[in-house]
Amino acid sequence: MRIEKNNEDFIREEALKEFDRISFAIKELRILNKKAERVIELIKSYQEDAEYFLKKKKYFEAFEICVYVFGLLDTLANLKLIDPGKARKHYKIEQE
Repeated sequence: MRIEKNNEDFIREEALKEFDRISFAIKELRILNKKAERVIELIKSYQEDAEYFLKKKKYFEAFEICVYVFGLLDTLANLKLIDPGKARKHYKIEQE
């Protein structure tokens, strides 16, 4: 599938925005339960994968990974296994 140039620019910008969002969320989180540790390791590995795809200009793949990562982060927060800290506004959880 070929992506048109204007769509490619849009996808690049969205991928970069999502990468920044997950990077901030990962930096700010605090683990509340040991059960979250293995998932956090996976999340950090996915973050590295997303960065690799960004460097290779594979923006759609980077975007997909970032969205998946944030789904994992949101799930951990909803299960109260992590505290999102200053990134709380990005999560679909009750705001304190």
